[in-house]
Amino acid sequence: MRVLIPPGGWAAGQRVSLDDNEVHHLRVRRAQDREIVELLDGTGLRGTGRLVQTGKLWAVEIQSAQHEPRPADLTLAVAAGDRDRFSWMVEKAVELGVTCILPLETARSSGVATGIRDAHLRRLRRQALEATKQCGVAWAVQVEEPLSLDNFRGRPLTGPGWLADSSGAPPPTSLDGSAMTVVIGPEGGLTEAERAGLVAAGYLPVVLGPYTLRFETAALAAAALATTARMRGSHG
Repeated sequence: MRVLIPPGGWAAGQRVSLDDNEVHHLRVRRAQDREIVELLDGTGLRGTGRLVQTGKLWAVEIQSAQHEPRPADLTLAVAAGDRDRFSWMVEKAVELGVTCILPLETARSSGVATGIRDAHLRRLRRQALEATKQCGVAWAVQVEEPLSLDNFRGRPLTGPGWLADSSGAPPPTSLDGSAMTVVIGPEGGLTEAERAGLVAAGYLPVVLGPYTLRFETAALAAAALATTARMRGSHG
């Protein structure tokens, strides 16, 4: 069983109290006092611990702890429409090695009534942590605050940048471990001015498949292609 503990630079021998979400998880799983569990904190910690129950309260005594280095950045900048589908995308992106998700506000997505707003971020970040626990990755996806495309374009691009585009070329099949950013437009598409601005900023238009994709499908397809290309590059 995996248990999430709050970030804190923990070391073997320390005792950490568990929050309400984890206590509920332990009850559902019928965890036992003194049971050995795997520990994650979403910021690189991986270890083992022993559960300690005191009445209705639960804690974990850390038995071993190591810190895994942060993986190379893989950022998905997504012009989201529906927040429920965006939420599902966040969960699956964790499993594909994405490190950061940034909701983009574009001309054709900013007015969508069911779009991502600042008030939804807490739930999305919790989902990212839950997905971390489910798949066993040491680092949780960072979910940033929504950002306008103009402000996003002003950020310096470090490493390769892809722009999902039906008229683009097939994506590279091999990549090194550099930081990487992928832009996914809204289902109505980017405007010509938005597309031109991203290309001018260094983003390479790439096609992700032969058919029209919803934003969440495009985002996960891009993440899978990028992760596979990195793996291929690292193995020569």
